[in-house]
Amino acid sequence: MSRNNPKDSIQDVVSRAYRAADGIENVSADLGLAVSTLSEHTEVPKGKRAGGLGINYVDTLARINPASAAVFARHFALLAGGAFTTARESSPLETVEHLTRIAKESAEGVGALARLEHGGSRADAHRELVDIKEAVDAAIRDLAMPTVVKVGGAS
Repeated sequence: MSRNNPKDSIQDVVSRAYRAADGIENVSADLGLAVSTLSEHTEVPKGKRAGGLGINYVDTLARINPASAAVFARHFALLAGGAFTTARESSPLETVEHLTRIAKESAEGVGALARLEHGGSRADAHRELVDIKEAVDAAIRDLAMPTVVKVGGAS
């Protein structure tokens, strides 16, 4: 399904999203729409009909096929003046790095708090507690990230 659509037009984006989902036939089965209907959404509109795939179908396709979601995300990020990158996958090494950092910062924080009894600096204790919070926040942020999306040739 190769049409002569303007580069980065919504029709071009829809066509690339179909390819990212392993072809229009797979998208047809996933969305329950005829191939001819989907093909129509990769044509430049004629007359009053809007071009592109309806937003509800875009949402459904993106939920079913993360590689297609990445195609749409790149397109809309560019329109917004930004860029899209996929979340990186957390590995056991990254998990160990978080664990090590949290343990280190916690030990330093406990030490700084204990020193307060003997004239230790409140500012030092505060800094150490902030370091603990930042280490925990980083681990929470990484745990909340979705698993990696393999986008292959979806750009």
